[in-house]
Amino acid sequence: MRRGWITAVALVAGLMSSVALAAEDFMEGVEYTQISKPLRTVDEPGKVEVREYFWYGCPHCFRMEPDVHHWLEGNPKNVNFQMQPAILGASWAQGAQAFYTAALLGVLDKVHPALFNGIHLEGNRNLASDEMAIEGLFEKQGVAPETFRKTWNSFGVQSRVKQAYRMTRQSGIQGVPAVVVAGKYLTDAGSAGSIKKMFQVIEYLVAKEMAAAK
Repeated sequence: MRRGWITAVALVAGLMSSVALAAEDFMEGVEYTQISKPLRTVDEPGKVEVREYFWYGCPHCFRMEPDVHHWLEGNPKNVNFQMQPAILGASWAQGAQAFYTAALLGVLDKVHPALFNGIHLEGNRNLASDEMAIEGLFEKQGVAPETFRKTWNSFGVQSRVKQAYRMTRQSGIQGVPAVVVAGKYLTDAGSAGSIKKMFQVIEYLVAKEMAAAK
């Protein structure tokens, strides 16, 4: 039993060493870039914010959803994960508006996957930018049309959409999906080399930030 335990410890140590060596290969300007002016983050003691920028109409964002969920299931407890609707064009604003409307109504857990599935599995592209189509989806999730419209046009939602504009611009992202770590570091699958490697870069940056905070 003890011999097996020693072998297991050696194996884990070897894996950790391999990860450390791999992490040294991640270079600023290659797999990630540093944002010139750090963004405001949601502070949570002992945690580093990881913020994913996405758009409901983006097929790459849709395909990455299972990877995000898988990563979060085994994610270290020192990560504060945030979803951030990006606005890189006028038609993207409705997606952000839908996200914040769902969040304020407490139905984001139902509406978020329903929007992605409706657009990319059912082929209803109107859900990416058409208010009436989005209202219909909310109604299917149990939200009355009048409740939807009141929240959709509310100051709370409108102010969050404006904030999404600012954060998208200040982050410097050129496309989605993209991830900002600690409000300082930007990475994506293109710069990292793949979705899998992007999550390795994220973990490296989280560890880097945690070490700097000590």
